[in-house]
Amino acid sequence: MEYALDTDGFVLPSIPASSYTPSVRPSNTSGAYTSGAYTGSSRKKLVEDPYYRVHNLAENNIYMRSSREQYPEHIASLVDEVRMDRNSPGPSPDDVGQDPDLENLEMGTGEPAVENYFKANIFPDPGLLGTLKRIDKNPMAKQVVPDVGSDLKVSTPAPDILYGYNRFGAFTDEQLAQLRLMRNEIVTSSQDLVYPFFVIEFKADGPGASSGSLWEATNQCLGGSASCVKIAEHLNRHLRQCKSNEVQPINSAAFSIAMNGTEARLYISWKQNERDYYLRKVTSFLLQRPDHFLEFRKYVRNIIDWGKDKRLNEIRESLDSLEENRKAASQLARSRPQPSDDRASSSHNRRGRRRNSRAKSVQERPSSRANYPPSASSQESSQYGSFVQTRAADRVYVSPYQSLQENNQDDSSLHVSAADIVYAPHDALTFLPITPPQSTEDTSPPPVLSEDIDDSHVRGHKRTRSKS
Repeated sequence: MEYALDTDGFVLPSIPASSYTPSVRPSNTSGAYTSGAYTGSSRKKLVEDPYYRVHNLAENNIYMRSSREQYPEHIASLVDEVRMDRNSPGPSPDDVGQDPDLENLEMGTGEPAVENYFKANIFPDPGLLGTLKRIDKNPMAKQVVPDVGSDLKVSTPAPDILYGYNRFGAFTDEQLAQLRLMRNEIVTSSQDLVYPFFVIEFKADGPGASSGSLWEATNQCLGGSASCVKIAEHLNRHLRQCKSNEVQPINSAAFSIAMNGTEARLYISWKQNERDYYLRKVTSFLLQRPDHFLEFRKYVRNIIDWGKDKRLNEIRESLDSLEENRKAASQLARSRPQPSDDRASSSHNRRGRRRNSRAKSVQERPSSRANYPPSASSQESSQYGSFVQTRAADRVYVSPYQSLQENNQDDSSLHVSAADIVYAPHDALTFLPITPPQSTEDTSPPPVLSEDIDDSHVRGHKRTRSKS
């Protein structure tokens, strides 16, 4: 009897077959997720979970759309492009109908046999030194897989075949400089394939074949192609930041195929909006029929040609635009004049002179509210007023609540012209330097203010006023 084990090797209690366990990767004590998932009473791959598509993929905004829905315009144009006939030579319908190896795939084989046959007859290997690059069964980097931070994760894709670009064969040195600035945004896998665009997943059908169904393969295509789209969208995000009408985003769509020895399903994926990734079936093929086999071959070769030519050129032009934008910004920063020590000192001195000028202006001028004559009510209370004189302007500043001519007309030392009299509000006087009346002939010390003020020499009598 078999028992399910946890990540530490302990036996888990059995779970009734009718119960459901969500497709969440179990975590060990360190918080790291294991590669499998528990569904029912046995450990399975995450993509095999019956709720993987409606829970895990949907939670991370990856959706499969109906083939009855209309494509967005740029996707419809791309589908028409890969549907076009080719002029390159290929096998004839008779050659396909007489192929014993293709026929044997229908009789029932394992996944390695299916994979080897179609790699030899449909999916070319571009080699190690060309612009294109193909890697097989290599896990994609986790940071390129869509992830909203939920416990419901997308299974890390490891496509049976993945097409992209050879970094050093496809790009110039200046374009490589831009790729280095993007760092992990474009790192697809440990084999340094960049900007992938074509995912292929193989399955098998026959006695003893336990490699999964096309439904599972489609789940793998959903995660793998969405990851390809996410990588291309990183480039588009940089292009949008340029804010130039001459810089246009690239078509970030990606293709994928789920297939076995008798059937192939072709899908296209794209970014529907800022959040959602969509996948839709383009068409399907019965591979044992010669006409379908040749049609399938045409689509595959057109997709590879699109990736090698039009798509790659769009990426190259985008990288060139980013590099030119970077150089222009750098040149602009270098061309800005830097303030020298002499200029900085001169600017500091000018600021100091302006501050001194403003301070002197405050002493010489009352506020704007000071330039109005005293009212009648203020004249009635003039006996409680006070006055001061500033040395800087030789003007007498008087509170608006008194009349200088009326109270001091007998004091010869205080005779001033009307033009030199400026009335100021009481609050303005608190900010002015106060000095007693002085004349050029009187060198005696200024009188000391006291509680009683003797003004008997004014109008020939004495009045006493207490300080408030």
